[in-house]
Amino acid sequence: MSIRKMEIEFKKMVCVFDGMEEGLSIKKEEEYYGFETADGKGYNIFSDMKVNKDILSNWIGSYPKAYFELVDDKI
Repeated sequence: MSIRKMEIEFKKMVCVFDGMEEGLSIKKEEEYYGFETADGKGYNIFSDMKVNKDILSNWIGSYPKAYFELVDDKI
């Protein structure tokens, strides 16, 4: 098995859905960072872009694209 490093393009976005009402870890009007899921239907969401030893440790979850509005698609 080979492992390939690849660059991930993060996007800055704002949540447009109050996930707290549904028991989700996202809040309406909060800013998040993320990148598209492999299937292109959602985003892998992070609370910020801090990197600890090349690992993003602040992953919140994967959510549908409809839950977010892009603020800046080039970070």
